[in-house]
Amino acid sequence: MIKKLFFCLSLTSLSPLALATGSSLVATGGITSFEGTAGGGITPWAMIAGYGSKEEIHGTGALQQLDLGEYQLRTVGAAIGFYDRVELSVQRQNLKVESGIVSNVFNLLTDGAVNTAPGTDIEQDIIGLKVKVFGDAVFDQNSPWPQVSVGAQYKKNRDFDTSLPLSDGSVPLPDTGVPQLLGATEDAGTDFYVSASKLWLGGAWGNNVLANVTARMTKANTFGLLGFESAADDGYELEWEGSVALLPSPSTAVGIEWRTQTNRLGGLAEEKTVTDLFIAYFPNKHWSLTAAYVDLGNLPFDQKASGLYLSATVNL
Repeated sequence: MIKKLFFCLSLTSLSPLALATGSSLVATGGITSFEGTAGGGITPWAMIAGYGSKEEIHGTGALQQLDLGEYQLRTVGAAIGFYDRVELSVQRQNLKVESGIVSNVFNLLTDGAVNTAPGTDIEQDIIGLKVKVFGDAVFDQNSPWPQVSVGAQYKKNRDFDTSLPLSDGSVPLPDTGVPQLLGATEDAGTDFYVSASKLWLGGAWGNNVLANVTARMTKANTFGLLGFESAADDGYELEWEGSVALLPSPSTAVGIEWRTQTNRLGGLAEEKTVTDLFIAYFPNKHWSLTAAYVDLGNLPFDQKASGLYLSATVNL
């Protein structure tokens, strides 16, 4: 289903209407997050994907890479904004886990009986829907209220129960993947969120400033890459996200983001607040590049999981 939806979004983004430049200001839609929504790198904004006005349909495509040493996250996706009101997105995430991490997991679980195992990949599909409820962060400058959108993300972990072989090819725990080994109990879940974004044109020494706050209800462990729920906690939890960006020029944005996480699994998979420092370059309305330093705080056997994030977004 995810392939069909991705194909449909690609066709829509190539329609004659979508090939127009769009009426919104450069950079106001942000970039594409690692979960596929328009906004910052790790959190959605209230803005709708693309540069479309109320009379336009626009799409985006994006590639992202996050290098955390023994973990590497690669993502690819597409989104369509309909009439500056509705956003539909799809995203494929691939988390590559090096051999050393998987070997450490088996070594711990078997009390040292198994100490070598090959690496593995954890893949996740995300289908997102965002709807603008009220406000206009760009054109409602005289209003004290932000632009507000509500959204949902259906996440499906494709490797929740993928068997992990040992170096000799044997499978000690059939139909058991990394998320299950760490204590997750479900392979899918749906996040619900509300985002509020406010843009102040010339708000800081003549520079544009954007602030965003997102409240998210989720059952995900590490964004869903480590599955959903646990035996001790199978309910929704509230998490908070935020972004502050300064635009020193129409083509450049610098800022900071943060995102809390609920610690359901504990132990090796203890979750901590995620932060990043980013710089984004928007040479025109057709494409943008973003670089960031991301600190995830903790991943299994990596208590200081941090590294470089790169993202390329194309607007169609």
